[in-house]
Amino acid sequence: MSEPNDPTQPPPPPVPPSQPSQPLQQQAPQANAYAAAAPAPYQAAPQVNPYGGAQAFPGSKAYVEQQFGPIAGFGSRAGALIIDVLLSLIGLIPTFTGIGLLIAGFPETTVDEYGYSQTVDGTSNGGLLAGGGVLIFLGFAISIAIQIWNRIFKMGRTGQSVGKKAMGITLINEQTGQPIGALQSFLRELLSGVINQVFYISYLWMLWDDNKQTLHDKVVHSTVIQVPKS
Repeated sequence: MSEPNDPTQPPPPPVPPSQPSQPLQQQAPQANAYAAAAPAPYQAAPQVNPYGGAQAFPGSKAYVEQQFGPIAGFGSRAGALIIDVLLSLIGLIPTFTGIGLLIAGFPETTVDEYGYSQTVDGTSNGGLLAGGGVLIFLGFAISIAIQIWNRIFKMGRTGQSVGKKAMGITLINEQTGQPIGALQSFLRELLSGVINQVFYISYLWMLWDDNKQTLHDKVVHSTVIQVPKS
């Protein structure tokens, strides 16, 4: 048995380095759990019908309240109409004054012995008669002018007549939410006047209509919503 580190013994052969039995498999890079995800493409939020059922369609009560505001009730709309009517009655002041002048200007009458009425010559007043006729015409013209300004131009362009503004409601297109314009407002008022000759059926229609519209609203595709009073 040789002693360790004996110089007379040849050195042992070098041991070759060990080779791995198989090459290491390349590991797939792991995703960074903290990395920001790629932004998803924008999608519009679906319209939800607060009254249940299918998606709200343009023009429906659900769509209007979802997009523009709560539908105005019958009471507030009736109150606005009453205010507008009272405003137009300003024209009655010259009308009644004119009627009084006509009465004062008519000639006096007497009854003869046979029971026939006769006018008294020289008792009529042409000036009073003419003035009364002018005032009556002027009163009607004022009433019509107030209606045209208030219910057609003002309401058509801004959505609010004097009465609607006082009650905090406004007239809009059921699909765009914008005022309907003077031309559509004129058509709406014309239809209202024609249809309401029968028991005001156009106004009363909103009491049982699903979208709370009057008949003249339906024709011009308008509706009335509540807004803050200014």
